[in-house]
Amino acid sequence: MELFKVNENLKFITQGNLPPLHPHDGYKRMIQLKLYGTEGCHLCDHAFELITQATQPYDNITLHYIDIIEDEELMNAYGTKIPVLTVPDKTNLYWPFSIGEITQLIESAQ
Repeated sequence: MELFKVNENLKFITQGNLPPLHPHDGYKRMIQLKLYGTEGCHLCDHAFELITQATQPYDNITLHYIDIIEDEELMNAYGTKIPVLTVPDKTNLYWPFSIGEITQLIESAQ
C-alpha cells in the first residue's frame, strides 16, 4: 500500500486496502473518505483540491482514491457522475460539491 501525505492532516491512499478503523485517535474516530474518479478527469482534480482544503482543520481523515476505470461495476455506478465523495454509512456527495458540503459530510461522520 502506498501512502502519500498531502498535508499534515490528510492521508491519501492510492492503492491497497483501507486501514482498519481506529476507535479512538485521541478522542476522535478516524473518518475514511472515498473519492471515486479517474485519471485525466479535471473535475476529479478540482474535487481533490476542495477536499484538501476542507480537511485542513482535521487530524483524523483518511482519503482513499478509487479509479473507477479499473472496475466495470464502478464504471456502471459512477461513470457519468464522477467525482463522487463518500463516507461509509453516509450520503454520497455528487459533483458539484463545495467545501461547505464536504465539511458537513465530515461533521456528520464524527
